[in-house]
Amino acid sequence: MGYWLELLDWILRDPGKLIRYLVLFVCSVIVIVQLSECFTKLNSPPISTHSYFSLNDTVEMPAVTICREPPYKEDVLNSLSGGICPHPKYITCWNNFPFNDLELDDFFMNSTFDLEETILGEQYGLDGLTKNLEIKSSLHFYMGRCYTLNPKIELKRTTRTSGYSLMLTHHIIPGSTMEMMLEKNPGWHVYIHDHRHEFTELNVKGAARSEYIFAEIDEEIEIKLQSQQFKNIESKETPCSATLSYSDMKCAELCVFDDLATKNNCTGPWMTGISQQPCDNNKSMRALIKDYGIYYESDDDIECDCKRPCNARIYSTFIQSRKQLNSGQQYTQVWIYYSTKLVSMVEERPSYDTTQFIADIGGSLGFLLGLSVLGLIGILEHLTLFFCGGLIKKQLKHEKQLQDDAERQSQKSDATDITDTTLEIATISREKKTYIDE
Repeated sequence: MGYWLELLDWILRDPGKLIRYLVLFVCSVIVIVQLSECFTKLNSPPISTHSYFSLNDTVEMPAVTICREPPYKEDVLNSLSGGICPHPKYITCWNNFPFNDLELDDFFMNSTFDLEETILGEQYGLDGLTKNLEIKSSLHFYMGRCYTLNPKIELKRTTRTSGYSLMLTHHIIPGSTMEMMLEKNPGWHVYIHDHRHEFTELNVKGAARSEYIFAEIDEEIEIKLQSQQFKNIESKETPCSATLSYSDMKCAELCVFDDLATKNNCTGPWMTGISQQPCDNNKSMRALIKDYGIYYESDDDIECDCKRPCNARIYSTFIQSRKQLNSGQQYTQVWIYYSTKLVSMVEERPSYDTTQFIADIGGSLGFLLGLSVLGLIGILEHLTLFFCGGLIKKQLKHEKQLQDDAERQSQKSDATDITDTTLEIATISREKKTYIDE
């Protein structure tokens, strides 16, 4: 109990000092918390999004991927597989398939459609010229052989004739018996996407940036484009790739292919980029197709460990006009163009930098050392004296009484010392006088 009584006496003796210590302690804790938050934001700055419109001198065209429907030649499939085979996804295609005599690559390539069977002759171009386009073919299991048209130039004009002009051709006559026997309407699947990203038929996460239109036979379709450009900032939580040739859709597709090849120990001709032997028997091929179908038919995005692109474009499409072509042939005319050079820009920017960090540091230290803190100390001192004045006065009175008692005791002790000294001197004088008389 002695320690706590001494502490209470010390507090009552000078409460202002205790208040100063408490206020400085609380302020120091607040400043330390603020500084830790400042360092955290400097290390991982928060991201803010800014959107604006940019009027460019030129516009960048998207890539256009065209896939036929139906994707395979049924008569060729039947002939090569040795059975009834409307599509390779069916089991009947593989029951009698001659794996030892026929390569899978030849089976898929021979049963799909060439470029001339998809786009009519030289009836295609960008800004009116075929040399402005680069055409690449790609093989897919469900979609067959598709053709991607990549732009080689940027356009200075935004008119219908300066965009894509495509004349598509088909072998099925509308209203014929062959059309009635098909599962789906004949035509073409048209995908519009960034030319930096390769097309995939799988529902990968990046595929959400592709626009889709189905074109039927004997139509004339005008598709108007709008473009949005996104610039992302790489961070520890959300890394991105600034490589221009990087495609997150291709990365996710390879991820799926690698998983399928590992699980089934074989690949199919459409699984490009995977170093694995092709399937060579009925059982393994059917197992591969079944597992691939699970990925293809899934409604959820396929998530793989793929970075997002730091710079991405999203194209929005609007059907400006859609009408019958009345050509008397199995053709369809498609126009894809911009109507304006205005591009919507969305940029991520760090909302915290070194300048703001220094300003926050100065503000935190100013809070600790500023006059407002000193004024707060004075206010608290006055409040303490107001509410605890009686105890303080009582303590001061008690201390004064103790001090007076100590002084009186000291004075009494001094008087006793003087008396004793006087008695000693008188004794010495008598003894000296007796010695002289003798």
